[in-house]
Amino acid sequence: MKTRQLILLAAFSLITPQLKADETKPYKGKVHAIPGLIEAEHWDEGKAGTAYHDIDEPNRGEDYREKTQVDIEKRPDASNGHGIGWTKKGEWLIYTVEVNESGMYNIEMDGKDVTGPINVPDTGSWKTLKLVTHKNVKLEKGVHLMKVVMDSEGGSKSIGDIDYFKFNKTND
Repeated sequence: MKTRQLILLAAFSLITPQLKADETKPYKGKVHAIPGLIEAEHWDEGKAGTAYHDIDEPNRGEDYREKTQVDIEKRPDASNGHGIGWTKKGEWLIYTVEVNESGMYNIEMDGKDVTGPINVPDTGSWKTLKLVTHKNVKLEKGVHLMKVVMDSEGGSKSIGDIDYFKFNKTND
């Protein structure tokens, strides 16, 4: 049994679109709605260095979508049967999102930094997912590019496995 050594996952960043319209596109043409749930494996379509950055070239998971370096793992405990695995410091993913209403949000998850570091606890096993909630993140209405950045790694030299990101509006 592999044990997670990770203590810290990187900050999420919501960034204003700075890419040309044809450089990155929502996965299967669908913009992710906030509030709502975003499957980690549904990052934007586009080439390496634009829609995503993965440290190692081979895909250590399976071909869930187009050929990519991002490591997608099949797992029965994930909400969509898949998640992102083998994450390393310096990797990132871009998601096109539409915030339906400005306000404060809680982000649940298995450039401008809007969250700061989000701590991911050691679950004791790569086979165990745990809900992590990051509260009171201010989001502005509109279409944005959300960049999920992996900042810090633990003793295993990995960040952790990610199932999804869920945004719930608070009563602000």
